[in-house]
Amino acid sequence: MYLFIRSVRARNASSVPPAIRFATGICDYVNKTYQVKMRFGVEVFGHPKINWMLDFESVDAALSMNQKMMTDPEYHALLEKANELWVPGGIKDRLIRMAP
Repeated sequence: MYLFIRSVRARNASSVPPAIRFATGICDYVNKTYQVKMRFGVEVFGHPKINWMLDFESVDAALSMNQKMMTDPEYHALLEKANELWVPGGIKDRLIRMAP
């Protein structure tokens, strides 16, 4: 089992409420479109960050979904609408192999 986490740093504290609305919408779209169970959370300490999480059975499954999403124009249109919410260069992706 693998856990994918995408973290994005919010521009400032006032960006957090619209970022939460955006995160909710992205989860709704991804879950409906790709039949997965993406979820998100907001970091409590430090700089405000939104974290999206998604479980995968394998690295290949994660890469396959990523390829589909990279060619999804509707997904990219949703992402473009939120560019002003994030610190430029503040995105970080991780794929974590979970212990049995």
